[in-house]
Amino acid sequence: MSTTTTNTTAAADPAAETAELLLKAGAVLPNGTEGAGPSAVDLTARTYRHPALPDGRVVVRLAAAELGPAEDLAAGFLGLVPDEADGAPPVVGLGQRQALGFPEWVLVHHPQDGHHALAVVPELDRIARTAKTKPKAALDACHELAGRLGAAVPHFLPVFYEQAARVFLAVENTTYAAQLFGRARTSEAQHGLTVDEDRLDAVFLEFALVGALPVKVLTGYARELSARVGPAEALMRFRR
Repeated sequence: MSTTTTNTTAAADPAAETAELLLKAGAVLPNGTEGAGPSAVDLTARTYRHPALPDGRVVVRLAAAELGPAEDLAAGFLGLVPDEADGAPPVVGLGQRQALGFPEWVLVHHPQDGHHALAVVPELDRIARTAKTKPKAALDACHELAGRLGAAVPHFLPVFYEQAARVFLAVENTTYAAQLFGRARTSEAQHGLTVDEDRLDAVFLEFALVGALPVKVLTGYARELSARVGPAEALMRFRR
């Protein structure tokens, strides 16, 4: 009597794996791409006009459909007005899920501090240019910049640290990204900042999907979540 052993483990779908890798690398995938994974969201092309632009000239920004209204508010800080003549912004592809970042979050929620946030952007860009070749120096620069922000505008810190973490994710340095994500959570407690549970859900999901959540941060999130909201809501949010 002979026995045949069959491998019943489903083979990974190469197309799906490729789609997810492309998303993580910042690609925009065609509409309807199958197997892009849970981190894929619809991207819209949002069109804006500005009084300083000649007639017929517009500014186009790609933004996740779910963040569209917030993007419009952030653009409004710069004097950009949605071009309503074009109707609803068209979906042009699939992109990587990402919570509202820095400086957009500040422009939307703390417009009075918008000039401070915009002044930080060039420094963050300089850090991004060295993150791959000189990661330790880039990380030190992040901490130095965060120290200045903490002294003047501490409510910037969570979204700043998250944006800095994305800089390292872009160069596939999940170790430093995870450290900075942890600093974002520490800063919330250290400065007694109000936590937006929906925003926090989104950013935890974003970083979990790219493998940049340390176990310590995840367990801390579960503990703190249960202290902030009721048991049923805490379970629902943690299992999203």
